[in-house]
Amino acid sequence: MPLKRRHVRIPAAIALVAVAAFAILWAGARTPYARGLIEGALTEAVGLPATVGRLRVGFFPSPRLAIGELTIGDLLEVERIEVTLPWRSLFGATDRIDALTVSQATARLRIGADGASNWSRLFAGQAESAPPPAEPSRWSLGKITLEGGAIDFRDAATGTAWQLTGVTAQAREVAPGVAFPLELQAAGIAGGNTFHFASQGEVRLDLAAGRYEASTIAYRGWLGGDPLPLAGAELTGTLAQAIYESSAGMASFAGGRFEFAEIPGRFEGTLALGAPAMAAEVRVATEAFAPRAPAIILGHPLPVTADPAAFESLQVATSLRLRDGELALDPLSGRLDDTNFEGRVTPGRRFVRASLDAIDFNRYLPQDSQAAGTPAAQAPKATLEAIAGELAALDIDAELSIGEARVGGARMRDAVIRITPDGEDGP
Repeated sequence: MPLKRRHVRIPAAIALVAVAAFAILWAGARTPYARGLIEGALTEAVGLPATVGRLRVGFFPSPRLAIGELTIGDLLEVERIEVTLPWRSLFGATDRIDALTVSQATARLRIGADGASNWSRLFAGQAESAPPPAEPSRWSLGKITLEGGAIDFRDAATGTAWQLTGVTAQAREVAPGVAFPLELQAAGIAGGNTFHFASQGEVRLDLAAGRYEASTIAYRGWLGGDPLPLAGAELTGTLAQAIYESSAGMASFAGGRFEFAEIPGRFEGTLALGAPAMAAEVRVATEAFAPRAPAIILGHPLPVTADPAAFESLQVATSLRLRDGELALDPLSGRLDDTNFEGRVTPGRRFVRASLDAIDFNRYLPQDSQAAGTPAAQAPKATLEAIAGELAALDIDAELSIGEARVGGARMRDAVIRITPDGEDGP
């Protein structure tokens, strides 16, 4: 009997020791010393000074660590991070994390006038100093949740700025080299426009190679603000693949489909994020669509024309190039009704150069633009003046070269219409 009682007391003693150890850890986690240990570990890991305002440890129903008021340099502020572990992880039996929740995280991305970013020192030197792993990492995350995130981007070199707010994300069964589902939602501000965005798809991470891939993405969104009417414009679409290579600072995406403001099309492109200023090239091609409805949605209704069938069909293909903060559509080509066109446009400089193969201008004039009783000899001149007046009202630097034009009752070949920004039409 004494032996049996001794056997019963052994588990009880172990339990008491475990409870005492947990109590010590629970109390110790609240001390400045414990916070200092976490701060030191984070500073060494990310390469930027880290501070921790609160630290809590819990054990029931599962071990968990909560970090509050975390800051990393001037780059990141996080209200709360909570990590939940399986019990066996305390004994080194697994690298799995049951759940990771990040609440109210704000990333402030800054690029100075000299082109240097505040994230350039993040993880600096670790790739060169860290030895290669002996075997592939086997860590995994049962669930990861981001609640109420925000990103504030400001580039002093180019004067650009944008914000994302209300960022939420959720993923399950996350592990390196394994595809897992990801859902993402965000709202944002860019200049005078606001937008909402949501997407879902599959993601694959290769942290050792710095390669991040997403596939089979479905997305939807909304854009509002000047010059759009109050209702804004809807966006839906899919993306076959998106890849980011951190070593080169390059992102690419392919197989994109979209419908924006009732304009259907496809896209692909690349982003260079490692340069002093972001550079991009995005190739976009629409399907043929009737432009009157999109023009109303986008806040620029087309006029009632002399020919009711004018503006019946439009198709556009272009390469959007972003260099040194300036956006250009170069080259630009397409077909409006029976007219083929090509050229280049720089919206920020109101610069337009275009050539048209053949066009009947009479179709596109407003119904009441030609005064009754105009002599036939003066009709072409009056029509040209009306066209030039419409373009001049846009306050653009434009030059249109036309292979063959029909104006009034006359035909012209190799015509050139020149519009200067101050409204004076060229020769």
